Amino acid sequence: FARNMASAKPKESKSGIPAAEFIADVKQYLVDKKISCENCVRELHTVHNKYKFLEARLLQQKKSLLVKIPDIKSTAECVDFLITKKESDEQSFEAHYRLSDNLYAKANVDSKQDRVFLWLGANVMLEYDYDEAKKLLSKNLASAQKQCKALTADLNFLKDQITISEVNIARMHNHGVNLRKAAGKK
Repeated sequence: FARNMASAKPKESKSGIPAAEFIADVKQYLVDKKISCENCVRELHTVHNKYKFLEARLLQQKKSLLVKIPDIKSTAECVDFLITKKESDEQSFEAHYRLSDNLYAKANVDSKQDRVFLWLGANVMLEYDYDEAKKLLSKNLASAQKQCKALTADLNFLKDQITISEVNIARMHNHGVNLRKAAGKK
């Protein structure tokens, strides 16, 4: 990345993704870098591929978060429901809960117990009282939403960098074609 960044202070995203330099004067750029047109196109393709790889990785992270957010929300709603039931006259109720994607089980739930078990991931489940569970879920939801916002900003930044690198590749390639044409006429 560093070789293709602006010689002045390189810009970057808030998360440290380097900005692509727009090559305004192709001829001067090649003279300054002391590089052939073909090698420059190769380097620009390398930078472009790095951006595309990073974009794919960030898209995967965002997709994972977008799956987790509804799960966190529904778990928080369940804890709210348990709190409501605990405060009402009818503290015991029958519920159907999901064991796996298409498998549900029936359970008699006593909400006055004031305990809930939450999956934390990596096959870890911990017991919390209702208030602790609600606080943890709220914190996790806020964190996931913040991460999703940051990923969206990074993806938008990356799209711009990919476009700049594609324009640079096209301009450099066209310059190389023009050089070959000029050399062929001599």
